[in-house]
This record gives sequence, structure tokens and C-alpha cells, in this order.
Amino acid sequence: MAALGTLPNEILSLITGHLERPQDLLYLSLASRRLSEFAQLDGWKAFLKGRFGLCGLDSDAPSSVHGLTTLYRNWDSKGFIARYLEPSVKTTSLNSWQSKIWREPQGQTMGYQPSIDSYEEIYGGWGERREVLVWSAGTQIVMRIKEAGLNIDKIRKQEDHVDQSPDQTWNYDAFKHLNSWFTYKTPNSFEGRDDITSLKLLRPYQRDLASEDVVFGTASGQLSLLSLNSGRGETLEQKYETGRRVVTSISISSSSSPMLAATLGDSSLALYPIDQNSISDHPVEPVAQITPIIPGARISRLWSCNFLSKDRVVVGLGPSDEPIHIYDIATDGFLSEPLRTFNLESKFWQGSETGMSAQHRTSVHPILAMPSTMQGGSEGGNTFLSGGYDGIIRLHDIRSPRGFETMFWDPTNDSSIYSLAAQGLERIVAGVSMHSMIKVFDLRFSGSHAYHTVQLPHKKPKDKPQGKDFASSPIVNNSKSKASTVCGGWNLYLNPRVPPKRNAYRDDYWRGREDSPVYSLSIPSPTSQNLYAGLEGSVQSLTFHGVADPHPDTMLSQSRTRFVNSGAVDIQASYNPQGDALDLGMYEQGSEEGLGMQLLVQDSVATGAAKNTERGDAARSRGLDERWRDLRDEGDRWVRGQTIPQVPRRVPGRGRGVRGRGRGRGG
Repeated sequence: MAALGTLPNEILSLITGHLERPQDLLYLSLASRRLSEFAQLDGWKAFLKGRFGLCGLDSDAPSSVHGLTTLYRNWDSKGFIARYLEPSVKTTSLNSWQSKIWREPQGQTMGYQPSIDSYEEIYGGWGERREVLVWSAGTQIVMRIKEAGLNIDKIRKQEDHVDQSPDQTWNYDAFKHLNSWFTYKTPNSFEGRDDITSLKLLRPYQRDLASEDVVFGTASGQLSLLSLNSGRGETLEQKYETGRRVVTSISISSSSSPMLAATLGDSSLALYPIDQNSISDHPVEPVAQITPIIPGARISRLWSCNFLSKDRVVVGLGPSDEPIHIYDIATDGFLSEPLRTFNLESKFWQGSETGMSAQHRTSVHPILAMPSTMQGGSEGGNTFLSGGYDGIIRLHDIRSPRGFETMFWDPTNDSSIYSLAAQGLERIVAGVSMHSMIKVFDLRFSGSHAYHTVQLPHKKPKDKPQGKDFASSPIVNNSKSKASTVCGGWNLYLNPRVPPKRNAYRDDYWRGREDSPVYSLSIPSPTSQNLYAGLEGSVQSLTFHGVADPHPDTMLSQSRTRFVNSGAVDIQASYNPQGDALDLGMYEQGSEEGLGMQLLVQDSVATGAAKNTERGDAARSRGLDERWRDLRDEGDRWVRGQTIPQVPRRVPGRGRGVRGRGRGRGG
């Protein structure tokens, strides 16, 4: 240890960047005054960069390390607070820039299907943030701008005793963050005919910093860019020519001079330039269009498109033997032939037909480019994830001759994958077609949890008798010898098991929505505590936070209040003052060898849940948040005639289990 103290800070920083846990750096700083000075000056910065690959927070490195480790621990323990997102009573209309009462879509035969996008900026300190969230609601766009930090906290305290204006279009959420609400209604539109099908936000480096830019497409063939300047109260619109074909999906490249890709109708992929500085009254024509040729397909369509890099687009289509096509972009548009097509049938693993016709056709709905910082990511956009109608998530690598490298699948439920999102460096989240359910898979290998206490099992679980929850998949079984297979994640039901109080929301978002697909998912940034999910007629947020954490993330602790007599934290007043927090159910998928599947339910966000030490100790022993409880511990209660929520069952020995084809999508 004495020898370490003689090393220059540059060498110590290299060493610190490879430490596994924050406590390792803490113990190092306690070894000597010299190492303590190093830790304060450079150590936490080096750990933040080396362990998390995060730059730009050097001035607040200790708080950032604490926030990140807390965030990842909460994901591991499934510690979160769920709520429906509901705009303030009045919002700023982006059509008129006036305060206006917002009303949900009324002309739908079923709830609208939200498309969601979001991003987040951090201004030098862990708690200094600005998040922009948009989602489609029928023919409307809802935008929320959330701000947090010292200045927001000062403003809030100054306004504590000021009466609220009747035209106020902002509010503070349960964590004391400022939420400003905006809405836009597409002119001359009708619900059900002109619904918004897809939308995307331009990132700050792609636009004028004085505005927010949103691109959206509709079922009636409108494709537009909205440039929203709040300083001037101005909304400019640039339209794009689509030939009145339905806009199925859109994607925006990540370059500073972005391009727009859109799937039009059932068969066309179009490419447009984006130049918000030269908005005109004339629609912008596509610079290129292509119609992917789908061999052997009688009926097929394009489901999605996504940029893998600034000059490469991948499309998901089907039903087809080759449901993924990749196209390169040259100076004059798309190349006529795809760079690569992917066949997901195991017999075509090496990319060549064996003489037998394909028997496994499927559709690919969402495609997610793997961030370069994630496990398995690539700097050149060579790796991506696809979500299939067959319920399997596949990891693909363009550089490999194989059709896919890894499969992520759930032995308990094979509902079609409708949406995908990446969380941090190590997780993927999938929204499926039934049960208002999301699935979470961990990209990490066993034992690699390097900065928190929850460990993945190191040993293969012992075989258990195959019970009625056991299922096998021919698709997976036929591919196991060629691909690595990942299962054993966890599933979460987003529909609350107990409705919230009647005055918690203005609308009953949960009624009749138990079987809703999860149409879209969005996570604003790798450091964000929030996940947003689009369900039928509603958007739900999950904020990953442990209500009983004695040392919570500093960004989420401003709302903590204490009882006057005891000084203990009043959890209800701190995190659920409006009674709008939802109590959800979840189960761990287990594995094929022994599922051990058991439904867990959340206790309410209240002080009583945290004070129940016996239940809290039982949850923590399983690596779970204190709010989770096992229904087997309450056998007497359920005997009295109450219904235990059911985990979806699968049929033993069959390759198809609980199948959800969802709203308007086919395989």
C-alpha cells in the first residue's frame, strides 16, 4: 500500500478505472492521507469513467457514482414507483401557444396506441437535469419538459405560499421536479383516421437550441417536422411527401446533420433530408425510395425501420423467411441491393439453404441498435437486437455469417415482442403483445455484478420435475447448439392489481386494460431513473427508487419529509402524497431446468411497508425491494374467497404458449 502512495495520479487513475466496486476506492482512500487526496481529486472521476464509461460529470463524481450504483441496485432489486402520466389540467397549446384544457381522445373505438420518445440532458451535476418526453395520443402530441436542480428547488420554495394561477400549465411531481406540459393537435384531423403512428425527437446537437423539434407520421399519410420555439411562441411545420401512404414507422439518424427514414404503406422505405433551418411551404420529396423484395412471401409488409449508423438502415418485415434487411446509403440514396438479409431459421444458421424449404416464417416488429457502450455493442453500429412475432429477442452481428448470435427468450410466456429499449450498459427491456407486460433481460454473464450486492447464480440450477409451468420451444431447442441462449429474466404486469384512489387521476386508465399490448418503450438516457411504457390509451412511468433506502439517490431525495416526533421518514408524504402510485405484480422467469415461478405483488408506497421488518428482511434475502411480498406468505387471506392473480400458463411440451397477437399485427 505504501508503494501505491508513491505513484503519480495518472497511474493511480488507470488503476482506479479497473476497480470493481465503489467501496474498493473508499477503502483505498482510507489507507493514507496521500491516497485520500488522490481519491478526492481524481479517484472518483477515474472510477466513473473506467467503470461506467461516463464523462462530463467530473465536478460531481462522488454523487454521480452514488447515483449510478443506487440506480443499478434498484433495477436489480426491482425497486420502483409506478404511475400513469397525466398532463396538468391546462396545458400550453402548441397550435396557439395559449393555456388550454387538455382532453383525451374521444373518437376512438379502443384506446389510442402511444408512440413514445424521450431524451435527457445533464448539466455538470448529477441532479442538474432536463428531460423531454413526447407521446402520441390519437391525433394529438403530448410533450412534457421536466427540470430538476438547485435553481428549480429555489423557485419551488419561493412559490410554496403563492396561489396557483387558473391558467397554470406546469406542476411539481412527487419528487419536487418541475413539469411543464404542452399539447399539439394536428389540424383538420379526425380520431381513428388521422392517428399519429410514430414520432421522434431530434436531439439537442441536431437542432437549434432555442426550439424543440418533433417528427411524426400518421395513419392517413402525413409526415411532418414541427419546430417549436417557446421563446417566440412559434410553431413551424415542414411537411414531407408520402404519396398519402400510411407512415408505419420513422427513424432519425444520429448524425449532427440528420436524415429521416420512414416506412410508407406496406412495402416502401423512403429517405428524406432534415433541415429545420429552411422550412418551406412545399413538401420535401424523398431523396431515395426502395421496395424490399421478400422472397417467397405472398403477403408481407414492412413493420419498422431504424438507423444502425448514419449511412445504414435496417428494416423489420414479414411474415418472411428473411424478415430483416439492411441497406447502405450512398451519395445518391439507397443501394439497390440489401447489404445483408437475415434468416432466423436454425437450419440456415450458416447463411445457406440446406435443400429443405424453410418452415419457420416470422415477422420482426421492433429493431434496436445496440449502443456501443453496452455489453455486445459496436462502435460501427454492427450489432442490433430484433423482436420477433415468435416471442424471441435475437442479437445480430453484421460481421458474423450467422443469422443471430444470442437468443433471449422467456420459458413462461412467448407473446410477440412489440417494443424494445436499452437500460444502462447491461439490460434490455421488451414490451409484449399481451397482459400489459414488460420483460427484463440481463446482458451480463454470471457473477459480473461488480458494484452491488445482488449476484447472478454461478451454478446451473438443479433439475426439477417438469410441472405445468414448464414449456419447451422447438425454435429455441433447434438453435441451442449454434447460439447462446439467455433466459431467467423477470416479467412485470403494468396494469395495477388494485386500482388507485378514485381522486388520484382524472381518468380510469386501468379499466379494461389488463390485456393491453405494450406498444412502445422509452428510456431517456443511460443514467435516467425513468422508464416510460405506452399502453392502450395511457402512458405509464416507472421511477427506479427504493422508498426505504436510508441513502437514496440525491436527485430523488428532495421530497423526503420526516415525522416531527420521531424524525423518521414519512414515506407516504415523501413519495406518494397524491395517492397515485400503483401497486403492480411481477414474477421471475426462472429457467427451463427449474422455473420456481411465483407471483410477487407490491405493497403500497406507505410507511407501514418499510416498517414491516420481517417482510423487508424476507424480500432483501431474495435480493428484492422491501415492497415486494410473496402471496404464499398470506395463505389464510386468499382462502377467504379472494382471487390470486394468475401467472400466464403455457401448454407443456408445445412451442407456443400464451400467445398475444395484439392489435393489428400479424406473423
